[in-house]
Amino acid sequence: MHPDAVDLAWAVQAVTEETMLHLARWAREHTGEDKLGLAGGVALNAKANMVIHYSKLFNDMFIFPAANDAGGPIGAAAWVYEHVLGGKMKRQRLNTVYLGPEYADEDVKKVVERGGWNAKYVGDDVNEVVDLIVKGFVVAWYQGRAELGPRALGNRSIIADPRRKDMWGIVNKIKGREWWRPLAPSLLEEDVGKYFIDPVPHQFMILMYKYRPEMCEVVPAVCHVDQTARPQTVNKEINKTWYELIKAFKDETGEGIILNTSFNLAGEPLVETPQDAIKSFAFGGFKALYLQGWLIQK
Repeated sequence: MHPDAVDLAWAVQAVTEETMLHLARWAREHTGEDKLGLAGGVALNAKANMVIHYSKLFNDMFIFPAANDAGGPIGAAAWVYEHVLGGKMKRQRLNTVYLGPEYADEDVKKVVERGGWNAKYVGDDVNEVVDLIVKGFVVAWYQGRAELGPRALGNRSIIADPRRKDMWGIVNKIKGREWWRPLAPSLLEEDVGKYFIDPVPHQFMILMYKYRPEMCEVVPAVCHVDQTARPQTVNKEINKTWYELIKAFKDETGEGIILNTSFNLAGEPLVETPQDAIKSFAFGGFKALYLQGWLIQK
């Protein structure tokens, strides 16, 4: 990449962070509120969000998971519900993004059987998936309801071993992405303090944290060049099978964290239907696919 392009990108990001922090400080001083909510496309800038987090201006910060234009319909629906239909929105924190379509197990079974794949049904037993990850396989992962927003959070994901530095390049190559594109981790909520400095639980992967000094050597495939990451903390109550996968990886390796990126190929949206998942698996360089209880291998 041309040095001028790199310098310009860095400068634009630096100004964005400075501006966001200035606005956050202004809001704190002029309202006296100690909790901050963020939405709008710039609120997807996880690094700028990190700067606000570490500033300690607020005791709590919530970032809407579909902060960009895709979240507009939700605000419109909320407005109509209150101002047209006469309802009353609940004043509580959104803690899940698994709000999209889901597909019946029987429908998934028909898709698998029609393709004549080398498949077996393992249900919620994720141990074989973990064994493949530890062996160096890149595994596509599909289950349940699709995620709201732009992040894959354990229902439409690609997973790999974060301890293997070469996975950074391998996964980007499979997806057809630029070599420098970073990859994010998903980790057990109770282990977040092991890897990051002064974190809080954050399920939506739009807030970055600084790694503890020694941890980038442990999980180099999910460490940015500035020793940060954009993690998803995983709670068993919110996504049991996804939690059990990471827990099983921890039981085998000692690290309760995996590499997680969106299940799609370059230029395509996240997979949605079981048929989408099969097509991307077939065309991509994946060695295995976990498809809502079915383990398929090439």
